[in-house]
Amino acid sequence: MLQIRQSTPEDAAALARLVTDLGYPVDPAGMAARLGSLSPDHRTLVAEVDGQIAGFIGMVKFPIYEASAPIGYILALSVSPAHQGQGIGRALMAAAEQCFLDLGVRDVRVTSGLHRPEAHGFYEALGYAKTGYRFRKVLDAAS
Repeated sequence: MLQIRQSTPEDAAALARLVTDLGYPVDPAGMAARLGSLSPDHRTLVAEVDGQIAGFIGMVKFPIYEASAPIGYILALSVSPAHQGQGIGRALMAAAEQCFLDLGVRDVRVTSGLHRPEAHGFYEALGYAKTGYRFRKVLDAAS
């Protein structure tokens, strides 16, 4: 049975596995530190199946320059390989959207890397539209 709940500090090891599955290796201690550094505007929801964490979604609400109302941003979504294709990602997205509505957020955004075309289709099937490009530059402290 699927249950979605707010994460707790005890979930750090499971979240570390899920973030590592996304291609961003982290150990449980590192994940616990990351979770501890998040602002009160961040939310982390986990999906449990038969008592095991099968997925998570991380999100944040914040103000922006171009609108009076805050936006919601999906920062991360991961479902374990063993649980993919079972509707867990959709359930997590629905829970995140409801959480945003409860917080007064109506504009939700998500970024997905170019190397994840299957994720692009997933988000489009949920009604999300491509609206632009994301650019990245890693700054060198020595320059």
